[in-house]
Amino acid sequence: RRSSMAYYLFVNNATFSWRATLSQIVALSTTEAELMALASCCCEVVWARKLAVELGFPQLKPTDIYEDNTGCIALANNMHLRGRSKHVALRVCFIQQLIQDGIINAKQCPTAAQIADIGTKALPRVPFESFTDQLLGDKHVGGK
Repeated sequence: RRSSMAYYLFVNNATFSWRATLSQIVALSTTEAELMALASCCCEVVWARKLAVELGFPQLKPTDIYEDNTGCIALANNMHLRGRSKHVALRVCFIQQLIQDGIINAKQCPTAAQIADIGTKALPRVPFESFTDQLLGDKHVGGK
């Protein structure tokens, strides 16, 4: 079964770019599915940062990416791949290189505050309304 994935890019708390789709590859674990989504999001972040530079907005700090899967964060920030994670090595190395180069910063986000869930699953009314407000720029974004 293919996983659904979603990400949203924000500039000054306004939604700039987003994507919600089914993964092209069947993931063997939740962490692998989250890594695929993170790698896809990283590609979009690299594009958005290059666009910002072309428009005259230099990128001096890394872009924060909020992830709720602790295994995914651990793999992204750890330079050593274990036997059970070698099949996702290319994606992990791509993400790790972006972290090393200061392009992204993978941060832990509580699952209850993960805005991307609005694009991947049915949510109860209160989180749905809260995430919708954040996507429309009415509330602060960043898992707080």
